[in-house]
Amino acid sequence: MSYYCKPTRDERTKINRALDRWGAFEFFKDKGLMIQKDDKKKVVVVVVYLVTDNIEELMMRIHMMQPFSLGLAIGELKKQFLPSMAGADLFARYGERNKFYIVVGEKAENLVLYGRDIMGESIVEASDALGENELVIVLNTASEAIAVGRTRFAGKSLFQSGRVTVTTIADAGYYLREEG
Repeated sequence: MSYYCKPTRDERTKINRALDRWGAFEFFKDKGLMIQKDDKKKVVVVVVYLVTDNIEELMMRIHMMQPFSLGLAIGELKKQFLPSMAGADLFARYGERNKFYIVVGEKAENLVLYGRDIMGESIVEASDALGENELVIVLNTASEAIAVGRTRFAGKSLFQSGRVTVTTIADAGYYLREEG
């Protein structure tokens, strides 16, 4: 069964920590968030939505209403918050850029938009403070979010030539590929 509700205190804390991690806490602190819980499977899937105040108020008054969707899905709440491409785009636009963002060149941008992983020589900018197995938002040189990835190496090792150093988890080109 699938249902919408406000995040519990623990869920909101996890979400706020993730928003702070991406530098977007200030932008989201007064925004309405709802979650959709789907427990049809063995694992409960929790999707986080950005909603307007009107929708949030309506959902709290009419408990029986189960819309197909009610806002912009900004990510999934699992062990940690995993941003969707829409969430990554919002974080890149309105958040403060920090160590959890990497920038790739134009050639790599095209490859990433086709779901390819990122080679070390394709990275134009990345923080030396990044650790191994860190979630990152991948930006193009125009600072637009094009993917969400996970680092395979830490710090300067991300720039290794001839090796995949960031695994692409989600990319903006997926939607275009699936439509055609």
